[in-house]
Amino acid sequence: MRILLSNDDGIQSPGIEALVKALSGEHEVVVAAPAAQQSAMSQAITVRERLYVEHYKPLEEKYGIKAFAITGTPADTVKLYLEAIVEGPEAMPDVVISGINDGANIGTDIIYSGTVGAATEGFVHRISAIAISLNYFPELSFDFVAGELAKHLDELMALSDKPQLLNINFPQKLGEDQHWYWCTQGTRDYNNVYEPYKDQAGKLYYTVGGTPFDDGNEAFTDIAAVNGGLITITPLKLDRTCGHFLKEHKGKILF
Repeated sequence: MRILLSNDDGIQSPGIEALVKALSGEHEVVVAAPAAQQSAMSQAITVRERLYVEHYKPLEEKYGIKAFAITGTPADTVKLYLEAIVEGPEAMPDVVISGINDGANIGTDIIYSGTVGAATEGFVHRISAIAISLNYFPELSFDFVAGELAKHLDELMALSDKPQLLNINFPQKLGEDQHWYWCTQGTRDYNNVYEPYKDQAGKLYYTVGGTPFDDGNEAFTDIAAVNGGLITITPLKLDRTCGHFLKEHKGKILF
């Protein structure tokens, strides 16, 4: 199949190269990814600055594929490829895969994730899309994760005859249970600390740091499962309508 790869860690990241290595042998792979680190950009797009595009020779020469380094956000790279770079309708990808992210994208982190943002942009264009991430400080390798995705890609694509958006997360380490589990999105909060500093000109600025806390997540939420050493898959959607509230009010006059 035709596969567009992107990410938010930058085109030079080992996670995206692992996907190229695992998938390019059997599939037609193209890479369009940020020229530099773009984590936590969600689905932001660039509207007031130029987007520069260059061929990324290290991947092209090593794997014989086309790879584009783009000076934009993760969503920019997918949007630009699909709307400007792709060589005609017949070359449109069958699936957009974003990752492999260095760190899990689970719970409310999904809102901020550039990895999920790149995949979502593919889904906006009515193309099936997969975001794939590996938890922090892993004992697993990117090559292992990429190999597992490659092994199951046909099955994932066969889950629905309509475009789908899937968020997949691998844990820090796997136990004996190496099955993939359907999970709901959990809730993650942070003890954030904004530290104030002054630069050489005396201007005030802040940096943010913090640690997550994941209390209150039921079994088979993505957070509880990943923290328990399981592989999770969560279907996502674009519609943010609060269905349970609207169910009793749809079509009624408010004021």
